[in-house]
Amino acid sequence: MNENVGQIYIFEGIDNVGKSTVMDKVSEKLELKGYDISKYSFPGKEEGTLGGLVYDIHHEQGKYFKEELNPISLQILHIAAHIELLQKKLIPDLKNGKLILLDRFWWSTFCYGVVSGIDKEELNNLLIPELKYWENIHINKVFYLERKPSEQVITHEKKRLIDEYRKIVSNSQEYLVHNISNDSTIIQTSNKIVNEISKNCKGLQMDLFGDIAPQKSKAIKKIHTSSTLIKSPIYSEYWKFTAERQKIFFARFNNENFPWSQDYILSKYKFTNVYRASDRVSQYLIRSVIYQTGQAHDEEDILFRILLFKLFNKIETWETLEGKLSKVSYKTYSYDVYNKILLDELEQNKKIYSAAYIMPSGVSSFNHSKKHQNNLKLLEYMLKDNLLNKIKECNSLEELYHLLLNYPTLGSFLAFQLAIDINYSPICDFDEMSFVIAGPGAKRGIDKCFESRGNYTYEDVIKWMADKQEKEISRLNLDFSNLWGRKLQLIDCQNIFCETDKYTRVKHPEYNHGKNTRIKQIFRASNRENIEYFFPPKWGINESIKRERIDR
Repeated sequence: MNENVGQIYIFEGIDNVGKSTVMDKVSEKLELKGYDISKYSFPGKEEGTLGGLVYDIHHEQGKYFKEELNPISLQILHIAAHIELLQKKLIPDLKNGKLILLDRFWWSTFCYGVVSGIDKEELNNLLIPELKYWENIHINKVFYLERKPSEQVITHEKKRLIDEYRKIVSNSQEYLVHNISNDSTIIQTSNKIVNEISKNCKGLQMDLFGDIAPQKSKAIKKIHTSSTLIKSPIYSEYWKFTAERQKIFFARFNNENFPWSQDYILSKYKFTNVYRASDRVSQYLIRSVIYQTGQAHDEEDILFRILLFKLFNKIETWETLEGKLSKVSYKTYSYDVYNKILLDELEQNKKIYSAAYIMPSGVSSFNHSKKHQNNLKLLEYMLKDNLLNKIKECNSLEELYHLLLNYPTLGSFLAFQLAIDINYSPICDFDEMSFVIAGPGAKRGIDKCFESRGNYTYEDVIKWMADKQEKEISRLNLDFSNLWGRKLQLIDCQNIFCETDKYTRVKHPEYNHGKNTRIKQIFRASNRENIEYFFPPKWGINESIKRERIDR
């Protein structure tokens, strides 16, 4: 029985094989061809859904339970989330003629269930409710991805998982399976898959599903249509916040007395700078970690230092390591030594991670009990994986992002932030106006500033704002001084959306939705010595800063 008039393609494989990254790239390429794409993952990650809850439980059981869940209970939760997504999203989209890309299948429930110790016959019984839904869905193709494992991270569990997946693939008669080796670049792998999907839709681009559903041709997506971007009443707050927050930056730079603004929200609460590179932690990274005065580091050491610093993103943790080591260098790195220093800090109840963003625990990839231990093993793995040379082979910021995204525990937000940090260094020099990824906070800010995005992605909106910056600042008659001649870059516009979301929680509470309704951090003026601002020399603005200091 085949109820769907759309098409569905499934991406399967073990964790960290790169299937999610590949699927994202395939989706981008198909959308550019004009296909109406729906993209989902099992169990789902969307906040406020059963899938999002199950995903969170799976990765952070300690938040919810005193003891670890029984493997059977955990897999039942996954199956329930799958059924919910099938009922509410996948089946309706298929009936409406959409082209669906799905990250994971019931195969994952079976394979991971077997490896967790569940009897195969019991798993088959558990899967019956979900399989009833799949009986009525024609699956166009399953793309099964594998990648040559690194000896540093391959475990007995992963070997068993690969064996179970291969058994399913080899025995599959119901589904058409295409084996994909993901040892090539993200572009090469995604191109292979796009070509396979395009074969099924050959000659049907303007009428995606041919004679099956000719009425669906109207659903073909036309991207980048300016008339579909509708501003909300608080759109202007984005630019007003930008101008006022930058005024505060220069007031502090010029050693003016607090308060630096008449805006009570900006005076009471803590907000990041308009330019990401101006923030305290970024400044420390640039000046003291990458371009350390009086110290010469080769590119391998620079990369090691960036990765190490950003894993914790906390100045105090870095200074503890520096204080107890003769030199923070990959050449003298020892897991045992670094682990002991950090364990000593934890035993003294000191925080070693910043609260700015949360690093995943990494326990499923590296199997250590402490988060920092898994993070150190991730660092080792990345350096041993010849990351430096791979970065130097990248031709763009986007390629660097996708390279980092392939590593265990690095999601899209962290991979993009890390790509920006590496790009501050002499290792590479990519245009910050060429690529951006919207983080969760930025997406909330965009949703507040625009009543409708139409066919624009969140990243499209950020690019639109960057392009309009001078025109909008002029239109609103705002007093804005850029960063010594450097315009707002995409990463800066992304960050401002996040801060606008925070700012409007207080100024426009009527636009608050969900659980983020207040600003957590209160600003406290300190007597701390002013930052001696220093930016990547390749930007060419440090001489302007020196001249301005002399003229003061």
